[in-house]
Amino acid sequence: MIHPHVDIYTDEESKSTIGRHQLPRPLNWKILVQPHEPKRRTEGGIYLASETIESEEYLTASGHVAAMGDLAYRNRDSGERWKTDILPKVGSKVTYGKYAGQKIVVNGVKFLLLNDDEVTSIVPEDTEISAYIS
Repeated sequence: MIHPHVDIYTDEESKSTIGRHQLPRPLNWKILVQPHEPKRRTEGGIYLASETIESEEYLTASGHVAAMGDLAYRNRDSGERWKTDILPKVGSKVTYGKYAGQKIVVNGVKFLLLNDDEVTSIVPEDTEISAYIS
């Protein structure tokens, strides 16, 4: 979770926190994303079954961009910026494939290190994403 107006990242499960200065710096085309934690309890306080939590983890692959490499969203050959006006930036809420990226833990806070082309969409901040089971 990114605290508004403060560069502190918190892991909701472990309650560990780190500052922006402690983030690993992604190289080249890599993007560092803090994934959203799945809900573990209902709003009424009932704990969810582990199967439900697992579904949320795998089906709700979204998070906030914490850092980007210098070459993210640049042409691999020419180095020019991708020609589009909708690119994620630090702080953007994004989605990605459920098996994408390298999972890392920095001082107790979970992150994913993704390639720039593994991000599948930019999500408006006021939009909630949840899993569904068909």
